[in-house]
Amino acid sequence: MSRTYGRHAIVILVALVATAIGCAPGQESQDDGKPAGPPSVGRIHRLLSVDSLVLPIERYLFTDRQVGRVLRARAVLTASCMRRYGHTWPVPASAAETGTLNPANTAHRYGLTDPVAAARYGYHPAPGSPLGRTRKKGPPASVPPSEAVMVVATGADRDGSPVHKDRSGRPISRGGCLGEATAALSGDPDKIGNRELVGAINIGSHQQSQRDSRVVAVFRDWSLCMQRHGHRYADPTEAPGASPQYNAENPSRAEIALARTDVACKRETNVVGVWSAVDAAYQRRAIEQHRAELDRVIHDIDTQVTRADRVLRGH
Repeated sequence: MSRTYGRHAIVILVALVATAIGCAPGQESQDDGKPAGPPSVGRIHRLLSVDSLVLPIERYLFTDRQVGRVLRARAVLTASCMRRYGHTWPVPASAAETGTLNPANTAHRYGLTDPVAAARYGYHPAPGSPLGRTRKKGPPASVPPSEAVMVVATGADRDGSPVHKDRSGRPISRGGCLGEATAALSGDPDKIGNRELVGAINIGSHQQSQRDSRVVAVFRDWSLCMQRHGHRYADPTEAPGASPQYNAENPSRAEIALARTDVACKRETNVVGVWSAVDAAYQRRAIEQHRAELDRVIHDIDTQVTRADRVLRGH
């Protein structure tokens, strides 16, 4: 991912697992078979900051800390399983950070919104922030695991075909040691972290809101504001786009000037107020349509976190 907040950053950051299933929640048809219209948003407030913004779907998403602890617990359990087969498996020293400050990643969900950050760093992450640290570190150097190790870890060979025994003839459970560890935390060897439905609602509402006429209209106002300052962007998701001139190690004066104008135009036209209100409306409708499933998600989060904490207390 580039150093700037690109068009698809939200898709990468919002969820541990976010695979859409079928049609995006919130786009279902009405009982008479006709497509559902845009959801009502009620009164739209002027919103200059996302600091206190909480979206409806956040109740059903793992927090950054929870994600890190669940994944570290899975690594601990995987390593224990691998030792039974005579192999080693890496366990991180601490729970990793994903770089999101809240479950729905509202800090970056609507692009750059902080005028102070824009004036100092442009579209670059602030030094010392989780995003900044992640982008500077890069992947640690390590020796790739052997094929024999990966067979035991995943329960599959290179082409994905299931393998039921290791080279010594010892049985391998479904999904290998990773599947065994995952099942110990979630009850299912194929699922860990956020459920697909929750990720689909979270990402789906963000995508649907950008096509909503109310958001399209405020995007147009923002674009006209940017034009008055000499910048041509169709909507805020394109600023700064993938332009290589804003992908240097440090922000240039041109980048900072653009970022400051971007934020100023968002504040002038109430982009964040309108966009977040519409985004939340699509989430509320989808949540109501999937209430029973989402009630089970709350229990699932509690189960995974409780089991992860129990594993880590004993490690």
